[in-house]
Order: sequence, then C-alpha cells, then structure tokens
Amino acid sequence: MPMFQMEFDFVCEEPEIMATLESTRLQNLRFDAIAGMIADRNQPVWITSRKICGEMAATIRQLQMPVGHCQRHVAAKTKLKSRMRALRELQRTLLENEASSTRDVLDQDGCKLKFVVGEILRLFQQALRDAGVDDLQAQNIMVYFGDLRRASEAALRREVAQIENVPRRSMGHEEPLLA
Repeated sequence: MPMFQMEFDFVCEEPEIMATLESTRLQNLRFDAIAGMIADRNQPVWITSRKICGEMAATIRQLQMPVGHCQRHVAAKTKLKSRMRALRELQRTLLENEASSTRDVLDQDGCKLKFVVGEILRLFQQALRDAGVDDLQAQNIMVYFGDLRRASEAALRREVAQIENVPRRSMGHEEPLLA
C-alpha cells in the first residue's frame, strides 16, 4: 500500500449522500498523485501544497455531509477526521522541509558568521604582529584587506548562491522518496 493511501469505506444507502461521496479508488489516485509530486524534485512545493489543500477541501466537504448515527457512519466520520489530520501533517512537513532547504545555511549577514570572521581577522592581526610587522604597516594591510573584501562581497555572494543550487545527490543513483 502506498505511503499516503488511506482507506475510506463509507457504505451508505441514502442516494443524495451516496452521490456526493467519492470512491476509495479515486481518493487513492489523488494520494498517489500527491506522493508523485513530493518525490519529483522539479515539482514546485507550492503546487504540491495546493494539491494537498484541494484534498483537504474535499475531505472537509465530506465531513460536512449529513449522515445518520449508525455505527458505519460514525466510523466513516472518524476515518475522515484521521485523513484530515494526516493531510495537515503532510502539508506541515512538506512546508517545513522546503523552508529548511531554501534557508541560507551560511547566513552571510548573521551574527555567528560575523563573529567567526572577526576572530579570523583578529588572529590575522596577531600573526602580523608575531611576524614582526610594525603597527603602521599592519594597519595598512588590514585596511587594504578590508577594501578587497568589500569589493569582492557581491561576487562571493553569487558564488555561494551557485554552490547552494548544485544538487547534493547524484540524480542517477537516487532512491525513490516514496515506495
């Protein structure tokens, strides 16, 4: 059974309710389509998320249908509620994973990187002093280094962005995400 396939066996004799309920087969086809969209690395997350929202809307519509109080009807409503929770969790996980994969891991403007660069500069100044470079010359070297860093900052950001866009895994030897 595919990972996102859920059973919904709602048997009802009322023709108006029967006509509006969707078959398990149709629901399974939609879940399989969502699973395929998640597995496709080229599929934008917003489209997959929108498809999940459509499935949530269909589930809400089914939850709002009037049904009797017999045991089968109560069981069907319970299954629908479980399906809704699973869809919410799937969408939340999908969006969290997308947010973490698009986040700037290096965080070039963040306080941690600024601290590390500052410490490297401090060590570089210490190395200049230990090497016997006089203070005026060390200060000139640091000013020149700062000018070079500022001049190359835009190019450095572009290169880091390109590194982030390189696929992390070889596409040819990839295991399917969903079985």
